Amino acid sequence: MTGAPGPFSKTAGHCARRIAVEEGFTLPEVWTAARRVLGDRVREEPGEAFVFGLTAPAPRSGTAGPPPWLQVLMDLDERRLADMDVCGIDMQLLLLASPGVQIFEAGEARELSMLANDRLASAVARHADRLAGLAVIPPQDPLFAAAELERAVRTLGLRGAVINSHTGGEYLDGERFEPILDAAERLEVPIYIHPRAPSPAMVGPYLDQGLVGAIWGYAVEVGLHALRLIFSGTLDRHPRLRLVIGHMGEGIPFFLDRIDTHYGYGAGWGRRSRPLRRRPSEYFREHFCVTTSGMNWAPALRLAIDTLGSERVLFAADYPFEDANAAVERISAFPMTHVERTAIEADNARRVFGLPVAAGSGALGSPPKKGDRALG
Repeated sequence: MTGAPGPFSKTAGHCARRIAVEEGFTLPEVWTAARRVLGDRVREEPGEAFVFGLTAPAPRSGTAGPPPWLQVLMDLDERRLADMDVCGIDMQLLLLASPGVQIFEAGEARELSMLANDRLASAVARHADRLAGLAVIPPQDPLFAAAELERAVRTLGLRGAVINSHTGGEYLDGERFEPILDAAERLEVPIYIHPRAPSPAMVGPYLDQGLVGAIWGYAVEVGLHALRLIFSGTLDRHPRLRLVIGHMGEGIPFFLDRIDTHYGYGAGWGRRSRPLRRRPSEYFREHFCVTTSGMNWAPALRLAIDTLGSERVLFAADYPFEDANAAVERISAFPMTHVERTAIEADNARRVFGLPVAAGSGALGSPPKKGDRALG
């Protein structure tokens, strides 16, 4: 990297590097297949069809064609590493972008998950000091998904699983997904619950005003998923399960006190609820970590640290969907202690995802200079 050392660089006595943990990629095969399937299944996946621009109105800019970040999303080598250098990000933890493989029939989902995991592992091997990855698995076939997670972790060296929230309107608290949760516990790796468009049963009102994606629908979808795992008793059955959600906890840290209070009043009971042994907030604090992806905003970051503790907050830039330059500028400017910064920018990522100490060891990247652009 070039430029003067940043305020938390090795020359300033800081020995950790900046690791970003919700960084997207895709493959041409997955992107092409997703557009084909969504074009054929607009009624079954109206939210995803909207996100992919198959049913959405024309953008306000009047532009059309592939999104500007698509080429970057598919790059696992020079362009990605150059953008990381510009931004001051030393390592990315990669995950297959939403909706992953969960919109496909089981057979195609199995093939694409293995292809994506093999391709990702190859990129990690080429750039072992800069990249790590999470395995994509197809919940449509829970037994295969569990076996693929084991292959990805034990053979390919990936660091956990990513699941893009619901699968055909079903969530991980469903009994049929137990093999996936069992495998994650046995392998001692986390599951990253990443957003996708709200399920067909709830997406209608979001479509009316274009609130399907990151502007609002993603947070509602993943927040619901996380709360279902708590209120269903799933985390009592899986006491060692570790979960990660992005975007500063998808709003849950802001609501934790209210959730506890109203559970005490008798709310949180439904057809599939189970009596909880502890307050809902205790499950969230014990089982979940949150990342700053797309939410490196000082008030939200301070709330997450104060509510959950700095040991449960991890830095992420949400590359290439968000401005990674701005993410690093904001985290660099945020007032926190040396211990908090070391934890959030590097050490928590190594602990949660089992990254070797060598991954991310060395000098923290310099903050980006004004005028630099993350995406070149």
